[in-house]
Amino acid sequence: MCGNRRGYLFKTGIILFVLLFFTLTAHAQETSNAADDTVESREKREKRNFAVRCVDFIERFLEQDTAYVSPNRFNLSVMPQYSYNYEYYNFATEKNAQSISIVPTFNHKAGLYFGWRWLFLGYSFDISKSRPETDLSLELYCSRGGIELFYRKRSDGYRINSLKGFEKDGVPLAGYDKKFDGFSVTQGGGSFYYIFNSRKFSFPAAYRQSTNQRKSAGSLLLGISYNDQRFMSDSARIDADIRERMCQELKFQEIGYKEISLNIGYSYNWVFAKDFLANITLIPAIGYKNTSLKFYKNSSKEFVSSINFDLISRLAIVYNNGWFYAGASLKSHRYSYNKAPLSVMNGLGSVNVYVGINFWRRKR
Repeated sequence: MCGNRRGYLFKTGIILFVLLFFTLTAHAQETSNAADDTVESREKREKRNFAVRCVDFIERFLEQDTAYVSPNRFNLSVMPQYSYNYEYYNFATEKNAQSISIVPTFNHKAGLYFGWRWLFLGYSFDISKSRPETDLSLELYCSRGGIELFYRKRSDGYRINSLKGFEKDGVPLAGYDKKFDGFSVTQGGGSFYYIFNSRKFSFPAAYRQSTNQRKSAGSLLLGISYNDQRFMSDSARIDADIRERMCQELKFQEIGYKEISLNIGYSYNWVFAKDFLANITLIPAIGYKNTSLKFYKNSSKEFVSSINFDLISRLAIVYNNGWFYAGASLKSHRYSYNKAPLSVMNGLGSVNVYVGINFWRRKR
């Protein structure tokens, strides 16, 4: 009896111990899961709060005074545009007082662009007989600044349209304008700029229509640019009578320079009537150029460094009533290199004319 009772108590103790073990284990597991859920929830909340803080910081950073600048209230936009691009190149020597100017056949484009809020994408078709082999550009703007990138390559369609210092028997050579197939250009670069008075001044209001300027305002602009340009010339393709009188410095084979420059300028938006805006932007640039010159075939390149001044200018006029807009803009960039024995001045420019409609109003 006593033995049976001990066995019964022993078995009962074992069963109670097992039940207690599983109960404690289950409780511990639940506690652990609850703790894990709490940690996981806290991590999610922290991540969400960090993302919210980042968005809030960006919004505060890009915030503008709505008395001066009102944002676009629509999600989508469609905009047809006509573009006219031009360029020119002038090479001169001070020693011989000779200069030669080269220009291409200007090219015309028509394109259609679609916008989502501040982003515009589209494609333009060349409608001229002569066009660059490659012509790429990218422009991104926000209230605080912008980035502009470009790359161009062209090897045909050029002509010599002006000569100076090519007298023959004391008579100046005037009215010279002939095709020149021995000239090619490769250009690339980019620039970044910062807008100081971004709360009251909107650069996109003049050049991207993603905002409306309600009161006149201006701002100082500060930026940095990089340019890489290369010119190739074959003087053997110039008319013999011109080539005979041309000094050796103008018979260059290759000129290339890389430049990094600091840009400081001013831009002003003038609201001269309701929904009308006119902009003028002037940005002088001081740059450090590393230039390579190759004057004759089979000759070695000469490398020269110098400090030069360039100029970026813009003009625009816009009508924008919120849902419909139209306007025209001009952008011009002049580059210069002035170091004996050869000086170079070249420029790039574009004229754009456009109309557009905004639709799908945003929810406030």
